[in-house]
Amino acid sequence: MRLGARLGEGGEGVVHVVDGSGDLAAKIYLPGLAAEREGKVLAMAGARLHANKFVAYPVDALFDLRSGAFAGFTMRKAANRRPVHELYSPSSRKTAFPSATYPLLVRAMSNVARAMASVHASGCVIGDVNHSGVMVAPDATVTLIDSDSFQYVVGGRNFPCKVGTPDFTPPELQSKPFAGVVRTPNHDAFGLATLVFMTLFMGRFPFVGRFKGAGEMPPIDRLIAEFRFAYSNRSATTLMEPPPNMPTLADLPLPLADAFERAFGPLGANSGRPGAPEWVGLLERAEADLVRCNRKDNHHHFRQAPNCPWCRMEQVFPGFVAFVPTSPVFQGGAAVDLAQLIASVRGVPDPGPAPDLAALMPASPAPKPSTAVKEARSARTGRRGAALVLGPVGLVLMGLGGGGVALGLIAMVAALITFFATPEVIEAAGRQARAAKTEWETARKTFEQAAGNATFLKTRQDAETLIQQMQNLPAEEARRLAALEAGRREAQMRRHLERFKVAQAKVSGIGGARKLTLRSYGIETAADIEYNRITAIKNFGPSTASSLVKWRRAAEAKFNFDPHQGVDPQDVASVKADIAKARSDVIGRLSHTVGTLQRLSAEAKAFRTNLDPRYAVAWSAYRQAEIDLKALDLD
Repeated sequence: MRLGARLGEGGEGVVHVVDGSGDLAAKIYLPGLAAEREGKVLAMAGARLHANKFVAYPVDALFDLRSGAFAGFTMRKAANRRPVHELYSPSSRKTAFPSATYPLLVRAMSNVARAMASVHASGCVIGDVNHSGVMVAPDATVTLIDSDSFQYVVGGRNFPCKVGTPDFTPPELQSKPFAGVVRTPNHDAFGLATLVFMTLFMGRFPFVGRFKGAGEMPPIDRLIAEFRFAYSNRSATTLMEPPPNMPTLADLPLPLADAFERAFGPLGANSGRPGAPEWVGLLERAEADLVRCNRKDNHHHFRQAPNCPWCRMEQVFPGFVAFVPTSPVFQGGAAVDLAQLIASVRGVPDPGPAPDLAALMPASPAPKPSTAVKEARSARTGRRGAALVLGPVGLVLMGLGGGGVALGLIAMVAALITFFATPEVIEAAGRQARAAKTEWETARKTFEQAAGNATFLKTRQDAETLIQQMQNLPAEEARRLAALEAGRREAQMRRHLERFKVAQAKVSGIGGARKLTLRSYGIETAADIEYNRITAIKNFGPSTASSLVKWRRAAEAKFNFDPHQGVDPQDVASVKADIAKARSDVIGRLSHTVGTLQRLSAEAKAFRTNLDPRYAVAWSAYRQAEIDLKALDLD
């Protein structure tokens, strides 16, 4: 085979295009490295593992024409794909995957899990799971590369994986030499969970957060080894909590949150981590739980989240963009005639205030006191007559003196109680009459609410507010576009600074672990560097913050403003998308309001013309109650 142009270069070799083959690439090992990999590559190629569509396995071994020595292998080309870290990092995603949405991120992770499951099914273990070994296409399909570093067991022989990436290495293997370790799918499961977490959490590392223990936060390798999952609900044990203003496990479906707890907690070390097949199912079900944000069409989140976590982050971090907005596209149906819609809102007739319900009741003779009331009055008259007799008797007894005085007092008290006490029959009649009055008042209020126009007028007032909002939208769009025009220099500066990645920075005292911490706090590029934002991170003092600010200023010094360069189309698209979303929302609400007003108007008229027969019954009972209460002197 003849090698063509270089596609890339790593620490082990160089990848070339294969001339005359559009879908093959060739990896040629650097001097001194080929012999160690020869047996594994020959075994993989001989087993035809390359039939797996998810992995760039060796297809054929390559030998030098002159010496006949093993030189490398061919593999399926991972065309039109980018490393997964460019997908989960918001700053890289803006350019590498500008059309990506959160559903695509979830789908990509389910494909990564499928790919890993296929690796395990073939007798391999990845071993060195990392952010560069997974290549993702714009349609969320994936290809795993660096397959020659996989652990492969075949014919009783173990070809080990001798390398590893600390951030993706499980706790039980931290600080151990990889060469003598037999990797297992449970080890890979830790790396897979880390990839899934970082993708769903905007590149945040699961073991970086705020340390609540005494002293400085332990280094990354210790945080992992001690199971200090920063987002865990076991914060009393881990002594960690998430960085501020970040998504949390509460924003996820419960099964997904539980899977992360198992993957990063102590139970996971004993083969308890969710395996790749389980992650496929979890992510597929989670994808069905995604809903669109109420405020931004390009935001999606799980329905279990209390609100949109990406809106929260964009509000807290100026310049942060979770997902690149796209220009709105309206499909299907004729354009809405706004003037006609407004006319429809204002054209619904006001039913007016409700009439007096009593005036609508059928005329009838005034009722007379009921039989029960007559009986109650008769009983009261009898009791009072008895009291009038008993009173004089008491006076006579008291006049006799001696023992008659006590009897007379008793008779006098009994006479008073008998005269003034209300008989139970009168109390019962009174309760019945008052209940009838209450029932009528309730019926009258119900009628006034249903047949009146209070709700109608409130709904129309809300509609007028929406109309005003709609009429203000063109001016709001013009204002925001003008602000973009006025801020071109600042926008160009930010885009310039976003090209300087913290991960690639050479700043004294800022190693890999600290860079990972900065990324977990949303600081990925020079554009994110602010002195106060740095010093707010535990263990990042004034000296470190000053060094990073100095690095940012050095990047700023390389900026040249281009006055001929217009406003970034993405910024314009974001404004237009927001205005279009607001317009669409208002039109939808106004359209719904027309129907609501028509319903309220029709219902009010119907209540007036088709009176509920129960109103007449309640009215009759009310009138009877008025007469009865008056007759009983209880009104």
